[in-house]
Amino acid sequence: MKSIKAFFSKEGTVLLSFLLLGGIIGVQHIFEGPKSYNNYLIFRQSFLHVLAGTNPYVEYPSEYFDIFLYHPSFTLFFSPFSYLPIWVGLIIWTVISSYVLFYAIRSLPITHSQKLFCWWFVFIELSFALHYQQTNPLITALGLLTFSNLENGKTGRAALFPLLAFCIKGYGLIFAALFVFYPRPGRYIASSVGWFLLLNLLPLPVLGWDRFLEVYQQWIACLQADYKVNYGFSVMGLLKLIWPAFQAVSTVQILGVLLLAATWSIYWLKSRVQPLNLTTRLSLLAYVLLWVILFNHAAEAQTYIIAVQGAALYILLEKERYPRWAALCTLLVFFLTVLSASDVYPPLWRRTFFYPYLIKVIPCTLVWFVLQFELISRGLQQRKHRISESQYRSPVL
Repeated sequence: MKSIKAFFSKEGTVLLSFLLLGGIIGVQHIFEGPKSYNNYLIFRQSFLHVLAGTNPYVEYPSEYFDIFLYHPSFTLFFSPFSYLPIWVGLIIWTVISSYVLFYAIRSLPITHSQKLFCWWFVFIELSFALHYQQTNPLITALGLLTFSNLENGKTGRAALFPLLAFCIKGYGLIFAALFVFYPRPGRYIASSVGWFLLLNLLPLPVLGWDRFLEVYQQWIACLQADYKVNYGFSVMGLLKLIWPAFQAVSTVQILGVLLLAATWSIYWLKSRVQPLNLTTRLSLLAYVLLWVILFNHAAEAQTYIIAVQGAALYILLEKERYPRWAALCTLLVFFLTVLSASDVYPPLWRRTFFYPYLIKVIPCTLVWFVLQFELISRGLQQRKHRISESQYRSPVL
């Protein structure tokens, strides 16, 4: 037993497992046929449509179903795959997606045993995301890399990752909010402006000015046409289940933004007095990983690799202070979120219970709610304590 545990505790074993996971899933979908790798085809064909002068943001039923919605620069990022054989490109894509998440977790300023927990805890959720060839593992990794580079004082590089995430999915920009807790905010902002201009102008040399403007106009028009009231795998979706008449999606999202702003304001003020400790900074990272999914009206089951990573960090932080609560969170998230779409449960359960009742959302919402309460209460208590101390000392001064 000890030898098995030691084997799976090695970083090399974890890396090999992540690479094999990506490779096996890629091969599996090649054999299953185009319908099983539809998202990859959408990404692959986008650059070819841009080059051909056609609108990449409309339907192409002869090539794939659904519509490409991503940033124009994403088409360039994916352009190498457009010229590879589909079977080669698909395997490389799933392997890269798996490896980047492994690397991002490895970069976190936590102990090896804590990294092991994160790696293995998200492993099954990662396999679920890879089956849809979506970009959510990359979004998760870019969020973690933002944090890691801020921790290492690499401000310019840290500014790049949220903007790369934005060029994949707009909500990835939220990770830029972490910069306010670190030194040299001016350099971060200046770097962000530079990266923003570079990434948004990236298609210009390839397309020329007229085609460049045309593609951006097509992208904006597509986003405007695609927006619709949706509840998703989110807090709003849970409210809709509890209260069928619920329609105030925007109101709940605004409340979520206000809670995020209040939390950030409290800890920004604290960071002006003295640097936040690593536990607090990791708590804020966990918070934003959960928040960005739970208040996203378009959140799908496949996006939960982001929230599960946030839950994993929260569990690690609670393990020392409240081990029983951390153990309960581990069980709830693992069995009701991570395994909810797996073959552990009969297909009938998944169709009639787990999916329609958004069981996947409930544990992450619980974790976020408790974390929200803890962050606000700890922040206000410590601030109140500092104020009372200054009042007590003022007569002496």
